[in-house]
Amino acid sequence: MTPADAPAGEEPAWTALQAAWDDEAAHRAFLDGCRDLEALARAGARYREVLAARPGDPAALRGRDEVLRRATVLGLAAMPRAEGRRALPPAVKWGAVALLAGTLVGAAAWVVWTLAGLGAVR
Repeated sequence: MTPADAPAGEEPAWTALQAAWDDEAAHRAFLDGCRDLEALARAGARYREVLAARPGDPAALRGRDEVLRRATVLGLAAMPRAEGRRALPPAVKWGAVALLAGTLVGAAAWVVWTLAGLGAVR
């Protein structure tokens, strides 16, 4: 969608912004009206047009950067969330704990048995 395809309210807002171009609050107010990615894309196109006509314009550079920041935030917010890892059932958890404990007790018993056997050999 191009700025020419913009909804009716955007053109007067852009015209008002151009009249107060050096006012940062006016740029914020204009961008606050861009509530979705399509509107931000149109705002970005408008700022690009200004930068094509006046390269290095500080207000246009700030506006373009703010459009990118807001579009990134909206885009990330719209991404689907990954489900968290599912917890193991309690029986599986306690079974794993019991298996580990049994292995540790068995290893300790083997060490004690082996050391006791070595002491008897001397």
